[in-house]
Amino acid sequence: MKFTVIRSRFLDLLSNVQSVVSARPPLQIITNALVEAGADGTLTLTATDLDVSVRTTLSADVKVDEPGQTTLPVRRMVEILRMAPEGEIQFDVDADDVARIVTPAAKYRIIGLNARDFPAIKEPAEDAKRFTVDRAVFREMLRKTSYAAGTDETRRILTGVLLQFAEGKLTMVATDGKRLALVEQEVDFPADSACDMILPPKAVAELTRLLSGEGAMTIYGQVGQIVFDCGSFRFHSKLIEGVYAKYQAVIPTACDERVSVNREELIASVQRVAIMSNEKAHAVRLAFSEGTLALSASSVETGEATDVLPIKYAGRPIAAAYNPTFIMDCLRNLDTDEVTFELTEGHSPAVLKCPGVPFLYVIMPLRLTV
Repeated sequence: MKFTVIRSRFLDLLSNVQSVVSARPPLQIITNALVEAGADGTLTLTATDLDVSVRTTLSADVKVDEPGQTTLPVRRMVEILRMAPEGEIQFDVDADDVARIVTPAAKYRIIGLNARDFPAIKEPAEDAKRFTVDRAVFREMLRKTSYAAGTDETRRILTGVLLQFAEGKLTMVATDGKRLALVEQEVDFPADSACDMILPPKAVAELTRLLSGEGAMTIYGQVGQIVFDCGSFRFHSKLIEGVYAKYQAVIPTACDERVSVNREELIASVQRVAIMSNEKAHAVRLAFSEGTLALSASSVETGEATDVLPIKYAGRPIAAAYNPTFIMDCLRNLDTDEVTFELTEGHSPAVLKCPGVPFLYVIMPLRLTV
C-alpha cells in the first residue's frame, strides 16, 4: 500500500478516531486504526473499542499509488503528524505491515498489524429502522439533555440518553433520578419504525464531538446497535439493553405558579450565592415573592450569602432549595434570554421551560432545614 496525503487533512482524520481508541484495550490490535487506501483515491480510517466504532473517509488532498490496507497505531501516528511541518506525508506499507512514513522533516518506520485481524464492524441490516435528522439539531438535543444522565453504573440504564422515536417526533431524555431533561423534535418516519434506544455515555460524548456543521444524517437502529451515517463518517455504537424508566410519571402535569427569569442574571446570581453553600448539602434557596427572587446559601462553617433579582411576579410566596450545580447545568446549556419556572408548593419538583422551545427540565427540591 502506498499513498500521499496532506498532513493537516490526515491529522483531522486521525482526530476523528483517536478518542475511540481505549487506553487499556482487551485486544492489542484495537490500539491501531484500520487504514484503507482505495483504488478510487480515498483514504479511510476505522477505529473501535468493541463498544463504539468510527469510520471516516478522506477523498481530497490524498493520492493513492497502490491500494491496500493495514492497521497502524493511532497515538503514534498522531504524535508524528503533530510534530511534522505542514506538507505532504508519504506512506509506504510493505507486505509485513511495516509502514515507512516520510514527512517534510523526518522519516519513520512503524510496525503495524495485519488488517485481517481487525474486528469486523457490523453494518446495519436491510430491515434496520431508519431515521433522517439534521446533525446540528441532534447535537443541540444532546447538549440540552445529556448533562442530566446518571453516573452510577449500578443503574446502568440511567447513565444513557433515551432516544424515543414515536408519534412523528424524536424525544430525547436523560435523568439521574434527581433531575430530568427532555427535548423534542419533529421527525418524519413510518409509524411501524417507532422505537426506543438508549445511547451509552461514550457514544454521547463521541457524537457531541463528531457532529459538526449542518446537514442531514441517517440514523439506523436495530437490536443492540445504532449507526449514525453523516457521509464523511459513520459512527457505530452498542445500545444499553433494558427498558428506560417511565419518565413521564415524574413530570408534573399542573403547577401553582409560573414566573419568568432572565437566564443570564440567574446564572450570575446562583454563582454568587453558591460560593457559601455547604459542601455536603450543596443547596441554594430560591424564594419567589412579589417582584423579587431572593437567593441564599449558608453554611455553619463558612457563613451565608444572599442576592436579590427583580422579577415580574405577583403570585403567592414560594420557596425551595435546589442543588446549584443542577440549576447551572440546565441554564448553561440553553440559549434563550428567559426561562420559566413552574412551581408547586411543598416538596414537588420544579419545572424549567424555555419560551418557544420544546424543552423541559424537572428538578427535585432539597429539604429545607429552618
